[in-house]
Amino acid sequence: MENTEENSLQYESDELRWSRMMANAQAGIESDYRALLSELTQVIHGFLRNRFGNGHFVEDCVQEALIAIHQARHTYDRRRPFRPWLFAIVRHKAIDTLRKQRTRQTVTDQYQETQEVLEQSDHANQAEAEMTRSRLLDALPEPHREVLVLTKIVGLSVAETAEKLGISQSLVKVRVHRAIRKLRIEMESETL
Repeated sequence: MENTEENSLQYESDELRWSRMMANAQAGIESDYRALLSELTQVIHGFLRNRFGNGHFVEDCVQEALIAIHQARHTYDRRRPFRPWLFAIVRHKAIDTLRKQRTRQTVTDQYQETQEVLEQSDHANQAEAEMTRSRLLDALPEPHREVLVLTKIVGLSVAETAEKLGISQSLVKVRVHRAIRKLRIEMESETL
């Protein structure tokens, strides 16, 4: 029973301390902000390690979460609990990082498959295939090519692409869909 009470007291003390340190950070007290980020690094790392194990993913996600906390620190309201605000950011960053990894893996897999096919053909066919891919991308209108490269090749999420380009997420999705459709039509017409 004592252990449960200790955990409850620790939870409350962390909550109050983090809330105070974030409020001080918002007021420009750098020492409290550094101390807060140092504590949160350990907490976020433990939270993610318990769910995903050790690895590069956890390290990447911790860094992404800390950046997001830094960028969103002005949104914290001291009248509200700190932990839900913190872990909402951490969960969103974990999901974003998983999506990026999945996209990168898909691009890597596609690249490897393409490389295997190219290795089976001679050098002339390789050069021709590269020129075709380049030409196909160049044939797309700039807005379509831009979102396709950012989402499918660079691996940014729809939200990140929208933010980077200053457009809505739904417009990003529409442009990606249209770009892929145009590429498919171009590729089918070349095979005829």
